[in-house]
Amino acid sequence: MPQTFKRMEGKTGVPLPQLSNEMQLDIMHKVKNGELSIDDALDLARRDRQQLLQKSFDTEEKQALQYNFSVHKLGGYRWQKRVLQIDFNTKMMCSIERGIVKRQFPFTEVKNCHDASGSKFTVSFKGHHDYELEAMSPQDKQKIMELIHQIIYRNIHPVDTLEEPSKPPASPTQLHEGQLLLQRGGLASCKWKMYDAHLYTGQLTLLPIGYRPASNDTDVPFTPSQPLVIHLSDGNASVETLRSSDTFILLTNQNEFHFRVPMGEQMNTEDTRSERDTWVKAIDKQCVDWKRKSQYENIHKEDLHSGHMVPVMLPQNLFKPLPAPVPFPFPEAALALKPSPDFKPQPRPRKKPQVFSSESRSEPAPQLKQSQSPTSPPALVPPPPLPPPLPMKKKKSQLMRTKAFHWDLLSKEKIVKSVWARGSPREIEIDTKRLCEQFGVKDSGHFSNSESSNHVEIMLSVKIAHNFNIFLKSFPVQPKELKDKLFIVNEGDGGLSDEHITSLRRYVPTADDIEMYKSYKGDVNELHIVDQYMMELCNIPYLSTQLDLLLTLRELPISMDDLKPLISQKIHMCQQLWGCEAFVCVLEYLLTIGNYLNQHAGKEKAKGFRLSSLTKLMQLRGNERKFTLMHALVEQIMLHEPRLATFFRELAEFETVPGASIKGLTAEVDVLKNELQKVIQYRKTYKGKNLGSQHTKFTKDLKASIEKYEADLNHLTKRCDEMRKLYTDILVKFGEPLNQDSQEVFGWVCQFINEFKRIHSELTR
Repeated sequence: MPQTFKRMEGKTGVPLPQLSNEMQLDIMHKVKNGELSIDDALDLARRDRQQLLQKSFDTEEKQALQYNFSVHKLGGYRWQKRVLQIDFNTKMMCSIERGIVKRQFPFTEVKNCHDASGSKFTVSFKGHHDYELEAMSPQDKQKIMELIHQIIYRNIHPVDTLEEPSKPPASPTQLHEGQLLLQRGGLASCKWKMYDAHLYTGQLTLLPIGYRPASNDTDVPFTPSQPLVIHLSDGNASVETLRSSDTFILLTNQNEFHFRVPMGEQMNTEDTRSERDTWVKAIDKQCVDWKRKSQYENIHKEDLHSGHMVPVMLPQNLFKPLPAPVPFPFPEAALALKPSPDFKPQPRPRKKPQVFSSESRSEPAPQLKQSQSPTSPPALVPPPPLPPPLPMKKKKSQLMRTKAFHWDLLSKEKIVKSVWARGSPREIEIDTKRLCEQFGVKDSGHFSNSESSNHVEIMLSVKIAHNFNIFLKSFPVQPKELKDKLFIVNEGDGGLSDEHITSLRRYVPTADDIEMYKSYKGDVNELHIVDQYMMELCNIPYLSTQLDLLLTLRELPISMDDLKPLISQKIHMCQQLWGCEAFVCVLEYLLTIGNYLNQHAGKEKAKGFRLSSLTKLMQLRGNERKFTLMHALVEQIMLHEPRLATFFRELAEFETVPGASIKGLTAEVDVLKNELQKVIQYRKTYKGKNLGSQHTKFTKDLKASIEKYEADLNHLTKRCDEMRKLYTDILVKFGEPLNQDSQEVFGWVCQFINEFKRIHSELTR
């Protein structure tokens, strides 16, 4: 950076945004000539920086990239592994599971993206429930949210189709800007952080003071101080003021943002209140406008789906008033229906209420006594007898804790008249050793004080502490042992299980938690067991990275084993479809039959057709309702070339409906390569830390795992490339678009084969 800009940074204390050399020289030239002051130059640099951030979407569109991320999706109270694909080629966002494209969302249906704690975030769609997702790392979360923000920005500012391609996109209109304090952290560690706030149409962008966007050619490590974008375009946002003169709250359907206007040196209370009201008024106008627009879109969609016409205002004189109705032609009949003048309605006599005497109430008493006689069976059957107390012969059994059985106890009054009053006439022997084996409870040493610490106030969030405490009761690892467990690669060597690693990742302390626990100066033993364990977690360096590494090493071989048979199946399907000449002959028969029908219907002859036409044969019916074009095709083939009627035997892989798609499998392999690269990068970083020979076995196991997974993944990648090449040849052979999804192509062929087989079997009976 030029020296002039460094001096400008030193005077203001605010780092200059990273701009191109031409933009920096232009601003410097204006400052040198006196056209701009230093403050004006910094403001111009901030605006140029924001414009560069918002132009990044156009860069993604020109490059036409496809991004694949491994995420966990919350569904049915369970976190399920998915691949989130953001495809700028097709303008689609896809959710993929084991190669199957579960759901596809066009970019235009993406409404909002909400930040959450840790690596979690939520994506909102139009006409569909929200997706609660968890990225594999903070870096992945940052990249995903950046791409989704760009998609939402393009939805707010669509590209004009008549605009010249070479013309740069116009920068969005800035409605208000300034500095705001945002409350970060929880109740235990609440603090205010300064941001450069920029209000645009449909969004509020918060840039941390001193934030520098990373350039493409530099490797900048992840930092928690990243830009925060709050979208207002989904119509669910609102703003409220508080009693104080400098604070307000921005509410969305997922988060609640507390803002405060910083008081400058030359600002008084009225100036602060005025600035706060300006922010609230500008944000509220955006919230109201987008809420109305969202409601209008919903009403318009309902009208289109229901078929209702939009009401139209008609002129008042469009319809003439109707003439007066013709009088009733039979007045005598009408008079006959009138009541006579001396008629008086008589009230209906009321029934006297029945009064029951004491005698009438006591009549059924003898029957009641008879029903309670000892000769009659009792109305309620007593529960089974209670067993006598267990004989405690050995002192060892007295120390053994077992699971409790919760009785349905009888009251003392019931026991007197029941079979339990006589007691057991014989001594019952039981195998206490067997009972202890089945119902014994193992005491965990680090939970011995959990019951006694229930009255201790927990520092951690109540909801998180409750769930974490439940997890700890089934976690057989002492806090002091956890650090060493993190450096054991294989579970068979004493490492953590896959379930324990997955659960621990959800309770990794945040930066606010670490700050809160490090500020604690009291006795650790007096804390609740949850806080004691969290205190140990805060003292483990690179905890999140180590857990991510172990989880990746466990999931990589499982994922590769799942993908191998699916990729092999797709290769066999492509090979069978490529080599089946009988199928091509069947298509030629269909083309001939279709051209004959179309010629006699006044249409032109076709030279070929898409495979999607194979699903329409059952829709064209003949004069007989049960006879379709598929019946005609089978009849013609059996009449002229019967050998072609069994072409489906050469396409055995198409007997079942294909699940996984080539697009989804390619995305899965791409994610595995990215995860392995993260493991390799971790190993390089770990060697650079120079931790000595403390974890020699971990280093050897990590190296062996990387070498094995690299070899397996290289073989899987070659098979994936072979699959893609074969499928491309299939698309070219049958004239399909190169971006056609295999799930649709193979589905059309599979449906055609099943219908052909069914009709062929009917005609050959």
